[in-house]
Amino acid sequence: MVKQSVLVIGATGATGSSIVDGLLESGNFAVIAGVRPSSAEKPEVEALKSRGVEIRIIDLDHWTVDQIAEQLKGVDTVISAVYFTAIPGQKLLADACKKADVKRFVPDDWATACVRGVRSFHDQKLAIHDYVKEIGIDFTFIDVGWWMQVTVPFADPKFPQPIIRRVSTSYIGSGDVKCALIDKRDIGKFVARIIADDRTLNQYVFCWTEEFTLNETIALAERVSGRKVNIEHISADEMEKILKDGSGLERILFGYEYSIWIRGDNTVENAKKKEYGGALDARELYPDIGKELRTMEDFAKECYSN
Repeated sequence: MVKQSVLVIGATGATGSSIVDGLLESGNFAVIAGVRPSSAEKPEVEALKSRGVEIRIIDLDHWTVDQIAEQLKGVDTVISAVYFTAIPGQKLLADACKKADVKRFVPDDWATACVRGVRSFHDQKLAIHDYVKEIGIDFTFIDVGWWMQVTVPFADPKFPQPIIRRVSTSYIGSGDVKCALIDKRDIGKFVARIIADDRTLNQYVFCWTEEFTLNETIALAERVSGRKVNIEHISADEMEKILKDGSGLERILFGYEYSIWIRGDNTVENAKKKEYGGALDARELYPDIGKELRTMEDFAKECYSN
């Protein structure tokens, strides 16, 4: 049987690597990584080759639609997991998918449920949704909730990204708002199911493992770690200042925090609502997948034992 060919843009990134892992572990796909010319010789790309991943050079920053489409020939599904600054440029990739007769395009979403007009970064992604529908190509939009990796509190001063460290040790809002969570390493498990499923064609799918509040998360962290965790409370005024004057990454990350913990957008119930996109619930589509997923308890034990 001929395997479905899947090309992943951003295959060495945090989300892309999880997607590649899930596709390879399923054994059902011929996996291709689209990499920039400058990345072709990097160790991460060589590691993909050693696992049987085909490498194709694709330059979304400088190539024309025709040049990109040439590299997409014979590909059934294109999955985008580009860096956040490249989100708007996916229109070019969508055009190339149409020209190359790709059967399904999965643009870069991989985040939390939300509505228009709350987070500008989310609105950029929705603009790509609009464009994909406008040009008439088959698609699947996939969100995955909020990562456990930035929810379980940790305060390692050596962690290389202080903004993410601050996000994971911040207390925002009342603390009793539910949030749909996932271990980022499990994203690929869902993707392998979704892109092999005709029910998800031209649909929005929401993936998740568990729903937790901040209060529940802190209680879990303290029970598993055996110590009190230090949490910084961010006031509404300070949050407003960050969203107005912070760096680009700060505004994006704390925009998520505002949406998740104050507005309460990121729940399974909301994702299914029409105004949020009317998502299919991946846990309902694949009821047996739960046994493959890492729970918050699993992740907290791993986090605090390391």
